Amino acid sequence: MKKSIRFKRVTAAAAALATVGLLSVAATSTAAAAPSSDSATGDARLAAASWHAFAEESFEGLDGWFSGDTGACTYVGDNWNDSIRSARTESSARVELWEHANCTGWSITIDDTGYGDIGPWVSAYRVTT
Repeated sequence: MKKSIRFKRVTAAAAALATVGLLSVAATSTAAAAPSSDSATGDARLAAASWHAFAEESFEGLDGWFSGDTGACTYVGDNWNDSIRSARTESSARVELWEHANCTGWSITIDDTGYGDIGPWVSAYRVTT
């Protein structure tokens, strides 16, 4: 004699199992995608540094702050392109100032002592340390 199982019970049981399966897959995916506390603070993370630019020599006049991640070439923007006349970092960071927007051409490296007399050529920068 064959017993029949009610359709509603099978459907409810299947739905419950499917939900549990989906939740466990979502939890696993979320755990894998979330960064661990070690990777968020470890060496893989690029350190940001900032530097101070001035429109006049000797660290005077209109000024602006720039920041960037180590190794990234960053354009100074249309307002500052070829207009930086002095610059320095305000920390132990070192920053390369480049002639062209793609970090090619002439360059100088600034630190906390700065450069007080820069010609009209800076278009980009790269934080080095």
